[in-house]
Amino acid sequence: MKLKSIQNNYLSLLILIIIISLIIGCTEQKKLTTVNPDESIDNKIVQVVNNATPLVEQTTKAGAVTIDNGSSPSENDSKIADISTKQVTAQTDAALPTPSTHKTSCISQTTDTEHMDVFDSHAHITSKVSASQIILEMDKAGVSMTNLYGDDSNTLGAVSQYPGRFITFVDPSDSPQPSTWLTQGQAFVTSAEARLKTGKYYGIGEANLRYYGSHTVPIPPPDIYVVPDNPLWLQLVDLSAQYHVPISFHFVPDDPVANAAFEKMLSHNKDATLIWAHLGFNNMPLNSTTLNDFLLRYPHLYLDTAGIQGMFDPPGSQDIQKFNWDRLMTNGLLNKDWKQFFETWNSRILVASDAGGGQNGLQRWLNYESNTADDAPPNAIGHWRSLTSNLDANAARNILSSNSRVLFLKEQKPPYTYLVLSDDQCYSISVSSASSVSALTFNQGTKAITFTVADSTATAGSAVITIPTALVKGKFTASVDGKNVQINEKSNSADTIVTLEYAGGIRTVVLSVSPTITTSS
Repeated sequence: MKLKSIQNNYLSLLILIIIISLIIGCTEQKKLTTVNPDESIDNKIVQVVNNATPLVEQTTKAGAVTIDNGSSPSENDSKIADISTKQVTAQTDAALPTPSTHKTSCISQTTDTEHMDVFDSHAHITSKVSASQIILEMDKAGVSMTNLYGDDSNTLGAVSQYPGRFITFVDPSDSPQPSTWLTQGQAFVTSAEARLKTGKYYGIGEANLRYYGSHTVPIPPPDIYVVPDNPLWLQLVDLSAQYHVPISFHFVPDDPVANAAFEKMLSHNKDATLIWAHLGFNNMPLNSTTLNDFLLRYPHLYLDTAGIQGMFDPPGSQDIQKFNWDRLMTNGLLNKDWKQFFETWNSRILVASDAGGGQNGLQRWLNYESNTADDAPPNAIGHWRSLTSNLDANAARNILSSNSRVLFLKEQKPPYTYLVLSDDQCYSISVSSASSVSALTFNQGTKAITFTVADSTATAGSAVITIPTALVKGKFTASVDGKNVQINEKSNSADTIVTLEYAGGIRTVVLSVSPTITTSS
């Protein structure tokens, strides 16, 4: 009887312990569910994986994920075990440039120019439009910066009122009469240099060297004509070289004598940076073959696209009279010839609107992003975004923004980055070069990398190509236009870096690889 009583007491005690444990467990569970998720290590790790925060570091050599949250390795191991392997793999792959599982980005034929930065390299400000109005239009159009041409009384105020949104050039004024700057003679050159020394001005221009006020076919004589190899103008070209700033000009190449003087000016100082406004052919049919020839011969020559949307073909041509803008396109995109031209020379072309210029300058600003005014082409910036959307993303980026930032703000030119597909994985190949680089392709079978470089013929170019070792392993060789060239090759666990040089002109570069053969001892 006594033994049975003891057993009953033990049983009661055991039941009591179980009840207390359950109560404590419920209390702790309640506390856990009310904890701030950010304070829970489990939730921290899940959040890190989902959001790719700096707490996750990818070790590329071993392909392992390391959690650095202050916990011991054993604690981290237990936490990682609670996370789906698929979730970790998907997120870390997305964070890495190579390889990627997003095959669609490798084969996409369109470029998202709608969300690219735009630097308008050529616009005008006058007393008819305020800086605040221009900023409003820029913001609507997604334009980060604009180079404003105009009188100092308008440009410097805008630059001061909106720092980081505007730059300006020394103005060779045509007011109160054409070529006022020319009649001022040496005094203008002295003034221009003094202003450049202040650091407030990023270039000289836009100077009207040969200008027709009418939008129709040019009929000589022009409204303004300054002989391009005029000694005074050549002094300004020399200032461009001396102060490492561009000089821009409007020149219609419709006369053989004027064209000869123009070429003398282009040859005058190879250290100057020259911007030929309006793709050169204001009031004339655009001609990519002629422009290609100019860019091949003059390495310091650049083109801006200002006002192309408002320039007509000459009447009497076989085609119906139309805008030069239409001449560039087929179904709203650059046609085959102009697409090739823009991609081949993507480092030498600056997008520009010419807003504020001409007699309908205010209307051009009103139609910068919309179709508010009747007396100006609609949606200038939007048209350029759309027109360039069938370019390679690197070419579109350079033309829409990077070239202006390099020329005006002296920013470093970004590398060309290409996504290529191999064995259902997407890899990134980069090319760093002062040349215009385009048309990079990767042959999955031979592992050959092919691309085009473009420079003026009197120069030499170089390129540094970075190739993931996960994409291609082996010894590289290179050819330029089918002829073998020497390379400098360096490799690490992640990449192979190939450096090569080539003569100027439009060249085809091919990198080939011989597989690494491992022999057993």
